[in-house]
Order: sequence, then C-alpha cells, then structure tokens
Amino acid sequence: MCCILFGRRLAAKVKALSRQVELLSRQTEHLTERVESLEDQVRTGLIIIPELIEYFGARIGQRVRVGTTFVTLEGVVLATADDGVQLREASGDLVLIPFTNITSVQ
Repeated sequence: MCCILFGRRLAAKVKALSRQVELLSRQTEHLTERVESLEDQVRTGLIIIPELIEYFGARIGQRVRVGTTFVTLEGVVLATADDGVQLREASGDLVLIPFTNITSVQ
C-alpha cells in the first residue's frame, strides 16, 4: 500500500515538473526570439516599433499629422514598413518618415 501511494505521489510530481518544463521551454523560446530581434536591430540599425507599425497600418488612406524631430508633416498614409511610413502631402509630394524621427502623431 505504501508503495502505491509513493508511486502516485511520484507520478503527480513528475507530471507537475513536466508542465513546468514545458512552460519554461516556451518562455525560453520567446525570449530567444526577442534577443535575436534586438540583436538584428542593433546590427542593422533598423529599429522596429510595433506600435507605430500598427498605428499607421490601421490608417492607410487616412490623413494624419506627424511631428518629427525637424518639422510637422501632414498627409495621407500610403504605406508603412518596419522602419517608417510613407505619406502623400497635399502638394502631391511623397514623404518617407523614419520611425526613429517621429516625436508625435495625430
């Protein structure tokens, strides 16, 4: 009887530890992906800002105002990429704005 109880407890502990190992493995994979992404950004100088990609991606075809380190621009969002956004100003000029230069958006 004692051996059966010990065996059940051991099996329950093994199962709990297996779940913990799975969780830690998923977390390790996620962190490895983040480190690789950051290393790529440092190596290439390309800084990816997901919030801006999302913001401009949802506003393609809409007019926005973008404050940069140099000037405030206004135009229609034509496209977005990992590192910037393309606007068409009222004059018809196309403007590429790197995300690293953006200080505000409306």
